[in-house]
Amino acid sequence: MTTEEWILQYNALNNSFKKRLVFRLGVDSGFFSEYNNMILAMLYCLKHRIRFELYSDNTHFAFRDGWNDFFLPFGAVNTHHINKDYSLRPYIIEESKEAKLQKIVKYRYITAAYKFLFNVDYLTQDLWPFHRDQSFAQATFTIPELGFEQTPLLVATQQLIKAFWCYNAQSALIVASFTNSIQLPDEYVSLHVRAGDKFTETKMYDFSDYMIPAADFSPNKEAFILTDDYTVIEQLKAQYPQWRFHTLCAASERGYFHRDFVKQDKQFKYMQHLKLFANMDICAGSTKFIGTYSSNPGMYMGMRIGPERCHCLDFDKWLIW
Repeated sequence: MTTEEWILQYNALNNSFKKRLVFRLGVDSGFFSEYNNMILAMLYCLKHRIRFELYSDNTHFAFRDGWNDFFLPFGAVNTHHINKDYSLRPYIIEESKEAKLQKIVKYRYITAAYKFLFNVDYLTQDLWPFHRDQSFAQATFTIPELGFEQTPLLVATQQLIKAFWCYNAQSALIVASFTNSIQLPDEYVSLHVRAGDKFTETKMYDFSDYMIPAADFSPNKEAFILTDDYTVIEQLKAQYPQWRFHTLCAASERGYFHRDFVKQDKQFKYMQHLKLFANMDICAGSTKFIGTYSSNPGMYMGMRIGPERCHCLDFDKWLIW
């Protein structure tokens, strides 16, 4: 079936389920942390016949209208404002500085009343531990309406992303302007080289860790570099002059720091997200992606193009990170 027919089938199936999850997108993390978990939650709901409803108002990356700022409208949405403060990742609730009694009242009794009044079965925190469990990475899906027959999770994620990674008209034009701003060959490898605030989160790798496998995958020595620090480009060019490096990173960019980024104005954040999406589309078009599964872009690439086209430095196999 075509992608359009698949989406119609998904929407009909999703809308037929009696139980309901309201999943909040855009709480406090980077976009791909939010998006990866959304895809996993959608698949968990399909497997367990739960209607998936998206709440994306009041996201930290929103320009005006959350998900719709970037993509075609989602089929099942929930716009109740209460989700802003009550449908959250579990660790946000756990780390809240609210008094213990206040937390009990909010997250046990008020959420219970909301669920009862609006016939909602689950909020983000309720199913989070299940679609985040490492065992879910081994799940298979048999859903005839969607063409799934013992389909592995990473094959199912590719179908979901293909269906729902669909820009609206304005976003499509802006993303195209970014991707068309560089001239790429027909074949190239892509490298995600982490910088910015990531040194506080995970191990950093030497350039040789990327470039040794890159040489095996790219006979023409052409590479696209996904990075937020142009210093990376300068150093790669100096150390590997026989290679041709392409990037969307501007010479003025010297690292991404999330706490600083979220303080920027909405127009700036909107354009930076579309630039990030263009980066990911270019990576998806490469013959091989080289990065880390412990980064959300790396985890996403495994979900979008499959582990066969990924070479990651930290783990031999894709995992839920």
